[in-house]
Amino acid sequence: MDNYKNKFRNKDIEDFLAIMELYKAEVSKTEESSKKFLVELGVITKKGNRTKHYKNLCIPDRQE
Repeated sequence: MDNYKNKFRNKDIEDFLAIMELYKAEVSKTEESSKKFLVELGVITKKGNRTKHYKNLCIPDRQE
């Protein structure tokens, strides 16, 4: 019974990771899309400054 549950759990994790990889590729395509994502997440402001809760977070200046 445990193996049966693990098969589904592993499949769910693999599906989730695949979705996250696609989302990561979409978000990191351009600098503009990356900035939009961080603004929506609340990490940076529209001007590009870090928000209060993320002042000590290290964000690379450029995307590689």
